[in-house]
Amino acid sequence: MKILVDASAWVPMEVASDQWRPNVLRVLSELRERRVPIELHTTNWTLYEALSITRRRDPRLARMLHERASKGARVVRIDPAIEKEAVANFLNWMDKKASVVDHANTVAAVRSGCDAILSFDRDFIPLAAAAGLRVLR
Repeated sequence: MKILVDASAWVPMEVASDQWRPNVLRVLSELRERRVPIELHTTNWTLYEALSITRRRDPRLARMLHERASKGARVVRIDPAIEKEAVANFLNWMDKKASVVDHANTVAAVRSGCDAILSFDRDFIPLAAAAGLRVLR
């Protein structure tokens, strides 16, 4: 299963006190127990966001997160084509809560052939549904 990991899921992988840590550990554990092959993806924009949030909590954890994501996930660069599509989607989307980054992640997930998005950001629910992706939470 190809899964695009959002910042809201990367942060609790390193920050033990994060409110979503039990959820992210449960989701990953359930996939492992079912012996589902997992291929993690993320975007450079998302990784930068997760690193910034994590660094505010503990700079050492940001370094650990960078290593985890760099070694354990395919980091998709948001190129001009993805950015253009994401901005257009953002400007045309009626739900004003989803950010440009959320739209870029959704476009990148679809283009990368992802099956799901691992996110605790509720803004992804309608975006993922419109793109035919599952949201793991």
